Amino acid sequence: MDDSVTKVQVKVLFFAKARELTGRKECYITVPQKLSYTDLLVKVINQFNLESIRDILILAVNEEFVSLDRVLIFSEKDEIAVIPPLSGGLSHFKYESVTQQLRNI
Repeated sequence: MDDSVTKVQVKVLFFAKARELTGRKECYITVPQKLSYTDLLVKVINQFNLESIRDILILAVNEEFVSLDRVLIFSEKDEIAVIPPLSGGLSHFKYESVTQQLRNI
């Protein structure tokens, strides 16, 4: 990796099953200032051992869902929310519908 890449520290918030698996409510990680959604997702999954819920995770940045093909530009005060479907909340069908809509943005 190029050492000249600007990196920033962002807050990561964990919800539901992600919080249970990590044992954390929140923490900070260092990420490149410019990062694709996919690369961010892989980093979060690997760094926090969330492989078991990999296919159902959604990430939000600063309280907004982002599309899967988006390139993100981070600053020091940004927050990343790790959101799996909530039990008793979205049904599998509804979750798949939301996920599909996110992919089409």
